[in-house]
Amino acid sequence: MKPASIGDYREAARRRLPHFLFEYFDGGSYAERTLRANIEDLQDISLRQRVLKDVSAIDLSTSLFGQQLAMPLALGPIGLAGMAARRGEVQAARAAAAKGVPFTLSTVSACSLAEVARGSPTPFWFQLYMVRDRGFMRSLLDEASAANCPVLVFTVDMPLPGARYRDVRSGLSGAANWRGQARRLGQAMARPGWAWDVGLNGRPHQLGNVAPLLGPKSGLEDSSAG
Repeated sequence: MKPASIGDYREAARRRLPHFLFEYFDGGSYAERTLRANIEDLQDISLRQRVLKDVSAIDLSTSLFGQQLAMPLALGPIGLAGMAARRGEVQAARAAAAKGVPFTLSTVSACSLAEVARGSPTPFWFQLYMVRDRGFMRSLLDEASAANCPVLVFTVDMPLPGARYRDVRSGLSGAANWRGQARRLGQAMARPGWAWDVGLNGRPHQLGNVAPLLGPKSGLEDSSAG
C-alpha cells in the first residue's frame, strides 16, 4: 500500500523498522502526557477557509532568519534519524534542499556535521544540546561553522534527559549485556529490508557529532543487524 496520510507513513515505519527503533521514534518520555498534549494541540489548529478568491497564482514562499523558503516549513531535528534509512540525515538534507526548505541536523544524529555538509547541496540548520564540557561545545560549534550552518537551533528545555519507558521495554536502553544485544539483533533480523539497507550497508553506526565526547560507548553497532 502506498502511504497517503500521516497515519499511513507511521504504519509503514512500524512495518519497516526494528521494534526498538520504531518505539524510539514514535515515543516520548515518562507517561507521554506532553507528547499527547502536543498532538492534541496541533489537531485543534483550524485553517480559516476563504472562498471566491483568486488562486491562480498561489505563492507559499517566505523568509526566515535571512533565508528564502519555498514554504513556511522546516524539517525539525530527530535523534538517530540516520538509523531509519541508509545515511538518513544526508538523505533528509537532500530532500529538503530539493523542496526549498531547511533541514535541521540533530546533535545526536547518526551522520556527522561534516558528512551531511558533503552530501547536502545547500546549507542546513544545526540543533545544539548544551553539555558540561565547554571545550567540546566550542569544538562542535566550530564544526557547525565550518559546515556553513546559517542557523543554530539551541535546545534549552531539557536540563535532564527524560526517562523513556518505551525504550526500556523495547530493549533499546537499559540492556547493554549480551542478552540485550541478542534481543536487538533478533528485532533487526525480523526486518530484513532494514537489516540489509541500514544494518549492513548503512555503516558506520555511531553518534557522528558526539562520538568524541562519549568515547567507546558512542557506537550503535550493538543495536544493528551487524
